Amino acid sequence: NSPLSQDEMAAMTPAELIAHLESWHASGNRWGPEPSHEGQGRELQGLLTTNPKALAGVEDLVGRLRPTYLRAILQGWEAAIKADLAPDWTQIAGLTGAVLAHIDASDFPVEGEGRWDDDADFRAAKQAAVGLLEELAQKRASPLVPDDAMARFAEMLISLAADETAWNEYHGSESGMDALTTSLNWQWPIWLRGLIHLLSRGKDTPWYDAAQSAVEAELARDDTGGASRAVLGEGLGRLIDVDPEWVTPKAPDWFGSAEELTDSQQIALTTAMAVHRYHPKLYDLLTPPMLSAIDREQPIISGWDNHTDPIRRIGEWVIDALIRGHVTTDDPVATKFFRDAPAKVRGDAIGHIAWNFMHAAIVDDDICDRFAELWDQRVLHVREHPEDHEELSGFVWFVKSHKLDVTWWLPRLKEALELDPGLSSECHMISDEIAESADIDPRTALNALKSIFDGRNDAGRVFYMIEQKAVPRVIARAIDSGDGTLRQDAIAYMNFLGERGNLSLEAAVDRERKATHPG
Repeated sequence: NSPLSQDEMAAMTPAELIAHLESWHASGNRWGPEPSHEGQGRELQGLLTTNPKALAGVEDLVGRLRPTYLRAILQGWEAAIKADLAPDWTQIAGLTGAVLAHIDASDFPVEGEGRWDDDADFRAAKQAAVGLLEELAQKRASPLVPDDAMARFAEMLISLAADETAWNEYHGSESGMDALTTSLNWQWPIWLRGLIHLLSRGKDTPWYDAAQSAVEAELARDDTGGASRAVLGEGLGRLIDVDPEWVTPKAPDWFGSAEELTDSQQIALTTAMAVHRYHPKLYDLLTPPMLSAIDREQPIISGWDNHTDPIRRIGEWVIDALIRGHVTTDDPVATKFFRDAPAKVRGDAIGHIAWNFMHAAIVDDDICDRFAELWDQRVLHVREHPEDHEELSGFVWFVKSHKLDVTWWLPRLKEALELDPGLSSECHMISDEIAESADIDPRTALNALKSIFDGRNDAGRVFYMIEQKAVPRVIARAIDSGDGTLRQDAIAYMNFLGERGNLSLEAAVDRERKATHPG
């Protein structure tokens, strides 16, 4: 009655393995080394993940195996398909269909003492079957599923519309999770996602009309949990690519309008914007609800709690649209965002786009130029409205991105520090860049350094990197610049910082000068 490891399972023939699983009984010692059916199921799942044909040729698995093992088999096949490993399509179709057709009750008595030792019925196996079908429905760059098998899997998915039990299980739950996460953990929204994947395969598929009707019927349910709306938002890009004539007139009902934005519509909108990158087609489609979202006094419901303010995400799309040249500043969403969104949210959106620049290998010159122009427009706004100074809080990412020339960002760093002194606490992240900028423009680098320390509101660690990396080099370059006035300013500032406690600064400056001019 010893449990088998995955390697031991792999060494057996399919018939031997099934015979073992049929006869093996859990010991019930939940605190011991996994003597449960759940433990054996994990080993079985691992085997099928890497060898999906390990049970090929074995029939009547539903009649012979506990639902725990059927769940493990289906989950193992799903993992194998994600890795582009093909199972026996006839077997996978037969078992999936048999599990879905089985009554919920199981003939096997539950074994083990723990709640998770053994599945009491077929509900978990049915959810695994739906998850497998959802994975099979996904469109891939290189087709894995044969056309005849795909048609059979599509028919299984669509026929699940009659499974009210899955809806009732989900609808009666209180998961405490966001709508998108919830949609990954309940059979009903997993099934809906599978239908949307079927639609994404194209309007010329034999199942398209039936799948579309099923989606519309399910979206008509009173889904207070919002999982269906999260699934809809997640699939928006695929749907509009395949059938814009269907999606466009539905968009006001699904995602909201400039006049109305219900809770369900907020979930669909915020999920769509969270999971998709900016695209002009999506931007145009979602313009009305984006306007409505910015207007709301109450916080917007996030379909996916990814710790990003939904209004900030709208701002990121606005900035992407502007710097890519798809809209101008008189675009209605751009106008409303920069007029009505909180200054900190605007600053976070600008900073995040600059952060994206840092992670991009190449950014087109035209995009950089338009982003630089947008920055100058926002600085002009802050000069006229000093209370909005937090809009400049993300400027360090412009510097850190290395996509804009030093001659552009260095004077603007000084300007931003004058308008938003709190920015000084972020400048430790650009200590190296400030140090290197002194090689190009020592006067402006020194002035920027003064602005950083003028805005300093504490003696914390955030200034340590600047003191160690930037200050000695900037002062050294100013002293050696050949500009007498600048030299005197640098020496005076070095003495000033020394009097404030940086007692080793003069020696550090001397080392920097000798390293550059060893003679």
